[in-house]
Amino acid sequence: MREATTSRWHLRSRIRASGVHLGISALVAGCAAALVFFFWFPYPYRVIAGGQDLFWLMVSVDVVLGPLLTLVVFDIRKPRNELARDLSVIAAIQLTALAYGLWSVYQSRPVYLVHEVDRLVAVSAADVDPEDLPKAAPAFRTLPFAGARLIGLRESRDGEERMKSFELALAGKDLSLRPEYWQPISDQNRQVMRQRAKPLAFLSARSQETESMVSAWVLENGRKIEDLVYLPLTARKTIWTAVLDSETLEIVGYLPVDGF
Repeated sequence: MREATTSRWHLRSRIRASGVHLGISALVAGCAAALVFFFWFPYPYRVIAGGQDLFWLMVSVDVVLGPLLTLVVFDIRKPRNELARDLSVIAAIQLTALAYGLWSVYQSRPVYLVHEVDRLVAVSAADVDPEDLPKAAPAFRTLPFAGARLIGLRESRDGEERMKSFELALAGKDLSLRPEYWQPISDQNRQVMRQRAKPLAFLSARSQETESMVSAWVLENGRKIEDLVYLPLTARKTIWTAVLDSETLEIVGYLPVDGF
C-alpha cells in the first residue's frame, strides 16, 4: 500500500514537472511566434511563403520534445546535482533545436516583393545566391531583417545582358532573383505596372465564388471597386492577387485568388 502511494506521488511529481516545462515552452514559443509573424512573415507571407507551416512544424517538435523528456527523466529521488544536470541537458537540447528552427525560418523569410513585368514576385532570402549580392547596388547588398519591400527591376543595358538574362531565365533564375537588376520602384516601373494591372472588377467577374470574395473584401475595407486594380502575386507556396489603388499603385490588400 505504501509502495503504491509512493509510486503515485512520484508519478504526480513527474507530471507536475513536465507541465511546468510545457508552460515555459509555450511561453517561449509565443515569443518566437511574435518574432516570426510580426517581423519575418507578416500577412500574407505567413501563408503564401510557407512561414506558418515552417513555424508550426518547428514549434510542435520543440514544445513536445522538452516536456516529454522531462516526464521521462524527472525523479525527485535523484540527488539534486544529478537532477539539475539532467534538466540542463534537456534545456540545452531544446534551445538548440529552437535556435536551429528559427534560423531555418529566418533563412526562408521574404525580403523583397519584386515587380516583374506583369506580376509581383515574393523573393525569400533562401532564393538569393549570396555570391550575387556584391553585384547589386549598395542599398541592396544586405538583405533586410524584416518585411518585404516593394522594389523594381532595371532594364538590361545591352544585347549581351539581355541574352544572358534569357539563358538564366531558361535555367530557372528569373530577373527577380538577380540582385544586380534590383532598384527602387522607378517611374518606368510604375508605368509598366499601370499598363499591366487589370481592373479588380475583371477578377470579380471570373466566378460567383470570386465575386463574393472580392465584394466582401471591398465592403470590409471601405473601398470602391472601380478605384482598384490588381496584379498576380507569386510566391513559393502559391499564387495570390495583390490589390492596388488605381491612382497611386500602392498595395492596399491581398486576395487568396490566382491572379493569372
